[in-house]
Amino acid sequence: MAEDLWAELVEPMLHGTTTVDDILDVADTVRPSVLIVDCMMGAAFAAASKLGLPTAVLVHVRYRPFVDMWGDQIMHTSAIELLSAADVVLALTAPSFDGASDALPANTTYVGPILPPLADEASMLVPELEILREPGDPWVLLSLSTTDQGQRAALPPILEALRGLPIRVLLTLGGVLAADIVDVPANVVVRGYVPHAQVLPYVAAVVCHGGLSTITATLAHGVPLVCVPQGREQPLNARAVEECGAGKAVAIDATPAEITAAVRSVLSDDTIRAAAASFADADPGHGATRLVEELLSARRSTAKER
Repeated sequence: MAEDLWAELVEPMLHGTTTVDDILDVADTVRPSVLIVDCMMGAAFAAASKLGLPTAVLVHVRYRPFVDMWGDQIMHTSAIELLSAADVVLALTAPSFDGASDALPANTTYVGPILPPLADEASMLVPELEILREPGDPWVLLSLSTTDQGQRAALPPILEALRGLPIRVLLTLGGVLAADIVDVPANVVVRGYVPHAQVLPYVAAVVCHGGLSTITATLAHGVPLVCVPQGREQPLNARAVEECGAGKAVAIDATPAEITAAVRSVLSDDTIRAAAASFADADPGHGATRLVEELLSARRSTAKER
């Protein structure tokens, strides 16, 4: 897992002076008018300060937990102060999913997830996924990340939970595990890496680890979730899914029977399905694009005045 290499690899990549120098070298070559930086990349904030350019920050995690709970630890400084110094902060979740209640700083906007366009997914379906169009029991996507999240231990109880249900399951392994080491029930089809945008229009529910990318992509298609969090901030994300009514959260050590009950619930409960559908977004990313374009226009206007 990335946590095992955090001090050795991840910390220098996010916050190291070498990364700062790399960003400055690229900026010297391309001469940007605006910077867009990730909220967890301290080196990008340091480079932005040196360059003195208008800066937009992408908060790709849930904004409230980041600024209120764990961001300071990751950034080794006040996360809210870092964000306050930016020109624009783009929170890439829906406010109702973030549990937003307090007023946001003036420079911050919930813009929702930045995803591929949702239109015309049908034409994107690759031949190996044509089975999703075949009539039969509803499809459920089972996906536990494209990074090591302890899938070898997490998958068996989930697969056992899905074994006896009147569903078809598409298990995507994300390049983490080899298909031949996974013992799957008869109602499960296994694939390696599959972009979720190709699959989500065809599934009735998603069972996942609670990663925010999977959750936001799923909700953007209006599909309910069952989250079995494995670590990191995933328990917080899973709890948010349940609190906003768009799915169920079960513990990492949940029994197959508990997982089965959760899946049955999201497939049959009209209230859950309606809550998930309320998050559907036909134009993800447009709000973020507009705000960055406004920042660029303001930069150009200032340059002309000079």
